[in-house]
Amino acid sequence: MPAAAPTSTYRLQITPTFTLDDAVAVVPYVAGLGVSHLYLSPLLQAATGSDHGYDVVDHSRIDASRGGEAGLRRLAAAAHAHGLGVVLDIVPNHMSVAVPHENAAWWHVLTHGADSPYSRWFDIEWSAGPLLLPVLGSDDDVSLLTVEGDELHYYEHRFPCAPGTLGGTPQQVHERQAYRLVDWRRGTAELTYRRFFDVTDLAGIRVEHDE
Repeated sequence: MPAAAPTSTYRLQITPTFTLDDAVAVVPYVAGLGVSHLYLSPLLQAATGSDHGYDVVDHSRIDASRGGEAGLRRLAAAAHAHGLGVVLDIVPNHMSVAVPHENAAWWHVLTHGADSPYSRWFDIEWSAGPLLLPVLGSDDDVSLLTVEGDELHYYEHRFPCAPGTLGGTPQQVHERQAYRLVDWRRGTAELTYRRFFDVTDLAGIRVEHDE
């Protein structure tokens, strides 16, 4: 279809339980309402279990649990066959870092610090020292850290260890990283990375940089 400015839209919230293929079934109904475009909620790969899709972890692919690229192509084809355009909500200004290993760019930054090529993606104040991650119940919980393989673990939370930093106690390993795990209450007072409002799990993206 030729590109055209929408005159009216009908929004569909695509989730793991209402996928892109499920949306195909409602295209005739939406077309019958007389709108010009389907307006789809965010579809890029989101954190596991996300229903809203605004917690993106990978900008390079369509969320598999929502139907993936093949599902989007099927929905777009159905929409176009009924004379509808498609508008897609995207999330360019932040990424989810709630589960670090799901976000490859964030994991690389935690591993390599300012030397990571992805460190410029995020607005991190490296001059303030190690990147503060406010995830502990209290600062004393550093004593609960364990080393498993090449990772630091705090209950179900996993964090990478930089090459060459293993050895000694988990606390000593922790002190060698480009980040520090701290009391969650310190998150609003000692910011070292820009967030989406005050949501610790959503790290701001420096959209002013082309890369």
